[in-house]
This record gives sequence, C-alpha cells and structure tokens, in this order.
Amino acid sequence: MILIENLVKHYGKHEALKGLNLKVDKGEIVGFLGPNGAGKSTTMNIITGYISSTDGTVKVDGLDILKNPLKVKKKIGYLPELPPLYLDMTVEEYLFLFQN
Repeated sequence: MILIENLVKHYGKHEALKGLNLKVDKGEIVGFLGPNGAGKSTTMNIITGYISSTDGTVKVDGLDILKNPLKVKKKIGYLPELPPLYLDMTVEEYLFLFQN
C-alpha cells in the first residue's frame, strides 16, 4: 500500500506539489497520468526516496519513507522514463552491478 498525505514540494519559489493526497491499496494497479509539469515525476521521485519532500508524509506498506528509507526501497521497483544507465556496460554487467 502507498499512502501519501499532504505532500508538498518546492523548487525555490516554484511549488511542484501542493498538498497531494493519494492512497493505493494492496493489489491495485494504477496509472499516473497528467500533463507535463503536473508533478508526476516529482511524486515518484519522492515515493522512491530519490528526492525529499518539502512537507507531508509518504508511507509504503506502513513504513515512512523518511524514517525507514532502506526498508521502503526494498519494497519498490521503479523504472523512470530516462533510466540512469551506464551506456558502456553490457546488460549482464549492469544487472550484476545492482544485484550486489
């Protein structure tokens, strides 16, 4: 389950997220849709612990992302639109790097 309460993210004076609330129950499959600049990537980056929020809480399977970041990250699989690839590595080398 993912529970987001009053999530806020500021980039300087720009407010990317303003009080987002979202609940995804166990077993649900959802699509995250919206126009460019709507905050989709920002939200996903916060849920996965890649960036921090300005305010609000995010819980994955009851675990707070700020209090238990490693436990939460073990429960999440996320491939962003532009994955952070090392282009000079083979697929096998890349998988081996992140397996350990």
